[in-house]
Amino acid sequence: MKKFIFLFIIIFISISFGVKNRENNTESKLSLREKIAQMIISHSEGFDSSESSQDYLRLKKLITEEKIGGLIFFKGNAMEQAILTNKLQSISEIPLLISADYERGTGMRLSDGSVFPNNMALGATGNPDYAYRMGQIIGEECKILGVQQNYAPVMDVNNNPNNPIINVRSYGDNTDLVSKMGIAFIKGLQDKGIIATAKHFPGHGDTEIDSHNDLPVLPFDMYRMNSLELIPFKNSIQANVKSIMIAHLSFPELEKNPKLPASLSKAIVNNLLIEELGYKGLIVTDALNMSGVTKNFTVEEIAVKCVEAGNDLILMPVGEKQAIDAIEKAVLNGKIPEERIDISFNKIINVKKESGLFENKLVNTDLISTGINSQKAQTLAQEIADASITLVKNNENVLPLKENKDYIVISFINTTDQNPSEQFLDGLEDRLKKINSGYKMFEVTAKNTDLDFLINEASDYDYIIIPVFSRVTFKSGTVGIPDSQIRIIKQFKSLNKNVIVISFGNPYLLKGFTEIDSYIAAYGDSPASINAGLKSLFGEINITGKLPVTINEVYKTGYGITLNKIK
Repeated sequence: MKKFIFLFIIIFISISFGVKNRENNTESKLSLREKIAQMIISHSEGFDSSESSQDYLRLKKLITEEKIGGLIFFKGNAMEQAILTNKLQSISEIPLLISADYERGTGMRLSDGSVFPNNMALGATGNPDYAYRMGQIIGEECKILGVQQNYAPVMDVNNNPNNPIINVRSYGDNTDLVSKMGIAFIKGLQDKGIIATAKHFPGHGDTEIDSHNDLPVLPFDMYRMNSLELIPFKNSIQANVKSIMIAHLSFPELEKNPKLPASLSKAIVNNLLIEELGYKGLIVTDALNMSGVTKNFTVEEIAVKCVEAGNDLILMPVGEKQAIDAIEKAVLNGKIPEERIDISFNKIINVKKESGLFENKLVNTDLISTGINSQKAQTLAQEIADASITLVKNNENVLPLKENKDYIVISFINTTDQNPSEQFLDGLEDRLKKINSGYKMFEVTAKNTDLDFLINEASDYDYIIIPVFSRVTFKSGTVGIPDSQIRIIKQFKSLNKNVIVISFGNPYLLKGFTEIDSYIAAYGDSPASINAGLKSLFGEINITGKLPVTINEVYKTGYGITLNKIK
């Protein structure tokens, strides 16, 4: 027995020494160019794992020839992504750092991933335990998929109702609420060994321009920033968040060049984040293919400025080789000290070690079918959605819906990639049949501008139910709804009918038609949120959600009508 134990110890020490020696040897033999390449994060759609696909061949060349440090996955399904991850990890001398945007679950990017309600729904629950458990489940799924870094949570304070890109991605307009929820999510992720990323520093909540389209401006002084935008990031740093993402926005108070975004500004990244706030974690740029940064600078200029500013990871440059070439040239001609490269390189290698990539960089695909979008994930998603539903108006106790009434349902669909209205209408139809109610249903898109015919259609019905689907969409420039839809909602009320609006997205929509009888905020159109919205109409759940944002002077943060479910 003693011989067996002694032999086991010798083998264990040998393996450990071998792993450590491999790490050290890999690092020590790298050239300057290879160290720079470790800072580059490319991208993959993930749909096609075949070795003949254009995506695979492009990444193979970047990994084997340029020796980039990692990649971010966008679309696809879990198995294809896992298979592609294994293929790419197998051909990389240094393990790749794999990342993704899983703000509200792996289903944000994967067709078969888990889908949780938006962050603003979490804010409406007021319960940080939900955020922690959600972070844990997403962390578990990241582990299964071979993803080491999640670009979440959003720590922006959404105090601008017209913000076209943050909106329901934020936990709310209150710094304490955003901090509390975001930190719980961070802890959930990091307790599962995944790198959480607080974004978008120094704060993207009070802007009216989508940085995918142009360069937003923060026209504030440091007193304002320290009392609002920076608070959640400071709290995240104290909570040991492992990474922070820098936004593409102009902050003239610190950066005097109005065209230079925060992501490329030494005054903001190095002087403010690193030196003043004392942040020592991994710093990543927002995607460098966004117009907020590309409209004013070349690929080469962007790459060099990223390093000069103090970023460690250069996310999605429009030309990875060009970026590496430019940074190498800047070091060789003395513009960037080589020690600056070593700082970022060492941080990147250390997080790869901490993530266990040198011990095992491959995905066990046998875990995909049971570990992704599990029943546990779906149950938690529904719990959060149910607890988030916020009843903002309920004049004359219109809700719950009554038996033996006639209902006209007009679904306003302002999304482009899918039709979430179908789930709602199917569920509503089943329930209306059970309460012996007559009904008629219509679907209206943003392209339908002549809606006057609906006035005649609605005249014979007791109740008008209007589910509105309006989500945050990159480059769309808005999260509002067309004037034609606002106008018709106001006209419906003039018919002296009971008008019920459910917002499956932007909660601020009520500002356009405050005279309606009932308004429900569901904060998103995930399957769980749509189901929760349906249940709220019929008294199937307790309605306890509170507004995490202020809609107007009447309906402020913290407001919400409590309505007990029907026994």
